[in-house]
Amino acid sequence: MGMKKAFVVSFEQLPAFLLGCYGHQWIETPNFDRLASQSVVFDQHFANDLTSRGNTFPWWTGQTVPTQNNSSASETACFVSRLKAQGVLSTLLLETEADVGRSASMREQEPFFNQFDDVTTVTGKNGYELSEADSPFARLIQTALERLPDWMASPDDQLIWLRSEGVPPLPLAPEFYATLYLDEVLDQGDDTEEESEFVADELPLEPAEEGDSEEELDDALDLEEDDDWEELISAVVALFQSPEEWGDLDDDERRMARAVYAGYVTLLDQWLGRFLDSLHEYAEQHSILLIVTAARGGSSLLGPVRDAEDWGLFEETTHVPLLIFNSGNQQQGNRRQFLSQSADIPATLSAWWSLESTENMIGGTDLLALITGQEEMSEPVIHAASDEAVAIRTPEFYYLQRRDKQPSDAEHETHPLPETAPVQLYQKPSDRWDVYEQHSQHPETVAAFAELLNEKQTGSTS
Repeated sequence: MGMKKAFVVSFEQLPAFLLGCYGHQWIETPNFDRLASQSVVFDQHFANDLTSRGNTFPWWTGQTVPTQNNSSASETACFVSRLKAQGVLSTLLLETEADVGRSASMREQEPFFNQFDDVTTVTGKNGYELSEADSPFARLIQTALERLPDWMASPDDQLIWLRSEGVPPLPLAPEFYATLYLDEVLDQGDDTEEESEFVADELPLEPAEEGDSEEELDDALDLEEDDDWEELISAVVALFQSPEEWGDLDDDERRMARAVYAGYVTLLDQWLGRFLDSLHEYAEQHSILLIVTAARGGSSLLGPVRDAEDWGLFEETTHVPLLIFNSGNQQQGNRRQFLSQSADIPATLSAWWSLESTENMIGGTDLLALITGQEEMSEPVIHAASDEAVAIRTPEFYYLQRRDKQPSDAEHETHPLPETAPVQLYQKPSDRWDVYEQHSQHPETVAAFAELLNEKQTGSTS
């Protein structure tokens, strides 16, 4: 076979549940949805490592078990260097925001970035009064489109990675997108749905909540005439310039903030669509792999969707999209419930160029082999970590354990875990949003998971 090209579009922050192809009802994401119809969609794809310190960066290392020690992830080899040894050229386009520059996370990943043959930093700017073409992701895509003909004309095998920040910490998009969904917040009708059903069965960004009506919300926002629209916009813009106030938002303000957040998601979708249009023209005659995914899900701006204590590893934070398009694969529009994780990306990309697992020396699952059914695969146990907690996910359960209060084996043996135990257990897949905490009902399961975590959290990378 001739040259093979692999493209990765990665977002640092983009929750899966905000996309139509993952079930969202009102945020418009037609291009993500179109890609899903042409790809294999992994419905159960989760971030491995959400720690702000000592992150193992599983995208680059293939490390499936985040460690609890302070070892530097940069000491672990990057899979890109192994591709280079096989003659695969690599290009990285890095998106940054002009007023922010390279984030702390980006600086920590520079040892991995430096493994690419070509690294280009693309700078854009977010703001209500700016053109959407100047936004960071738009600039990233414009740069990619300018270089796409040269990439495709090259006779070399190539990895092209477009790294976007996704939804930024201050997600104030240009006017069209920032206000795109605000009218839905204002024009919502009565909703008599019970709050528990809303949280458990629906998506936590739905603008309508129990007992709200258009009149009540208008009163709360002091909106009487169209003239008040500008006043509302000014309030929203001010809100997004004062993130320290997000913790004190009332329900109406939070719904407005969520609507602005949703607008930024649609901005990302529109510019992704422009890249897809051009790439698909080449896919008819070239061997192309496209992976679209994210490093983490939502932010504190989205607000709590449950009463449980938030340790940073819940559904809206860890569940991220993964769509894999293969120009030579006929399995378009298929969905897989197989548990997958960020650390699978290096193994999957290595397999695209037929690197043997003994050569790439990385963990994770080759998802291409899974898609084509080359071999029977058992679902992995997914490990995750945040600054506050570590966790294990299986098809049946999701177990979280505080980092600073690990339950001892003796505690399990002498008596069932008390209600105040520093662990949480949720049953899957019935409890979609990690709402119904059940550790006291399954003491043996909790004990088994605690033992497994204590075994794994020793620096193991497999």
